Amino acid sequence: GQLKSEFEGELRNLTIRQGIILIKLIDRETGESTYHIIKEMRGGFKAFVYQGIGKFYGADLKIRYNPKTNEEDEMIERIVQMIQAKKLDYK
Repeated sequence: GQLKSEFEGELRNLTIRQGIILIKLIDRETGESTYHIIKEMRGGFKAFVYQGIGKFYGADLKIRYNPKTNEEDEMIERIVQMIQAKKLDYK
């Protein structure tokens, strides 16, 4: 509903790389894969369809965020930590 109308335009304009990073950040914040969240909220068929679309474009909704074993995730974690530290400085 409201979230869809608020963010749909921005989500459609993401590059594949940005979409993959978003998938990882969703996992970071929720502890669950984007696929699992879609499956819980919209059902298994929708999750399957979105996973197929993602795979077609080179993304995987089942990818998990793990900065301990994945170098890219480690970089993402450092960036998130820097952003969070800067926010604290401005408060």
